[in-house]
Order: sequence, then structure tokens, then C-alpha cells
Amino acid sequence: MIFDAHCHIGEDVVFDQRTTEEELMENFNRYGIHGGLVQPYIPRPYVEEFQKIHDRIYQMTRKYPGKIFGMASMNPHFSREDYDRETRRCVRELHFAAIKITPPGHGISPCSADGMHVFELARELQVPVMVHTGMGIPFADPAKLWPCAEAFPQVPIVVAHAGANFYTQQALWLAKTYENIYLEPSGCGIEAICDMLKAVGPTRVMFSTDVRLQTGEALEKFWDLHWRGILSDQGLEQVMYKTAAEVFKLNLSQ
Repeated sequence: MIFDAHCHIGEDVVFDQRTTEEELMENFNRYGIHGGLVQPYIPRPYVEEFQKIHDRIYQMTRKYPGKIFGMASMNPHFSREDYDRETRRCVRELHFAAIKITPPGHGISPCSADGMHVFELARELQVPVMVHTGMGIPFADPAKLWPCAEAFPQVPIVVAHAGANFYTQQALWLAKTYENIYLEPSGCGIEAICDMLKAVGPTRVMFSTDVRLQTGEALEKFWDLHWRGILSDQGLEQVMYKTAAEVFKLNLSQ
């Protein structure tokens, strides 16, 4: 089984990306991907726009149970009342599995006051937090996450893009130092992924694509590492779906 731990629908006004529900599912079918953890592309900065895209993701989870799961993503600089209300709705009513912070897109450092509040809310809701890293320094430097990992050891933190090659060493240091850190290496080169697997093992690494155009390349990297003997059969299975299922507590259909 293959499960994509980081994928999007919607229209992103920050990074100029766009994917529809139909395009995402067509991409999954083309590459034999079972399903994915879907989060919004970043809409225009109005609470109502985030609600709309969250509702679209929820409809996907209803249409594809056991395959599609939701991740809430909202700008942490909204008022605490608005941010908390919508995020709680996503987790408690829409049954989303996690919360996302995109530092360059949200204009936030994850260890700032508003950033740390996301982890406080995640602790309350008992869900992981995924944080974009790599592109978008200084806020997207993985080193910004050490105060978060230190202050919230019970909150699993998924380091999206695992530093994106440029800052992978910081991501590796985090994962080796804090047991609640997991690496999601979409966009990383195969050498960086090899370093991650050797440093922390497949139980701390999860497969993902982020954008549709990266799907074939993302798959090939792990298949190549398996072919070279760096990943065992069990290790490949762990990375391709088990780590995400365990961290996000997903009940994947067979």
C-alpha cells in the first residue's frame, strides 16, 4: 500500500498552485496510491475561505472513507477565537487528523507566540502538527522547531520537506534529539533521504508528494533505495504507509 501523507486541494494564492479533488484522485489512481492526508492550499486570508476549503476536504473524506483524511490549515495570526473555533471544528466535527503550519505562507515563526499556540491547541485536541520547512528562511528553518518539540513532547511534529536539502541536517538533528519528531521528505534528494533512514530508521520517515508533479519522482526515490538494499521489504512498507498511519492514527481501508 502507498499512502500520501502530504497533499493538497484548492487554489493557493501564495505559491500559485491549484489542484481539484478530481485531479488529486486521478493522480492517485495513475500511480497506485491508496489515498492521502489532504490539506488546503492557502486561500485568500479570510476565515470564511478556510472554512470553505476545509468543508471541501471533509466531503472528500465522506466520499472516500478509509482513503482520504483531512488536515486543518489556517493562518495562526487570525484572532485566537476564530483560529481555535475553526480548528476545533475541523478536528472534533469533521474528524481531521492533524494541523498544519506553513511558516512562509502564514508569515509566522513556529516558535513565536502565535506559533506556539498551535501546539497548545494540538495538545488539547490530541493531534499531530505538520510544519513546512526548507524554503522560506528564516521562519522555515527546522531549527525553529526545537522549542516546540521541547515544550510539547506529547505532540507529534512532522517536519514537512525535512529541511528541503538545504536544512536537512537541522531536521536530522531534531529527529535524533526529540522522539516526537518525524520526517516527511517531499522535495528532498535521494542522498538526503538515505541519511534520514540511516539516522532514525523507517519508523520516523513517511512517504509524501506535496504536489502532483513530484509523484513519480517521489516514488522512484524510495523504490531505488529498496532496490539498493538500504530499505528492506519491511522498511519500504513502513515508510510508504505505516508511519503515517501510526503517527496520524489513521484507520486505512484495505
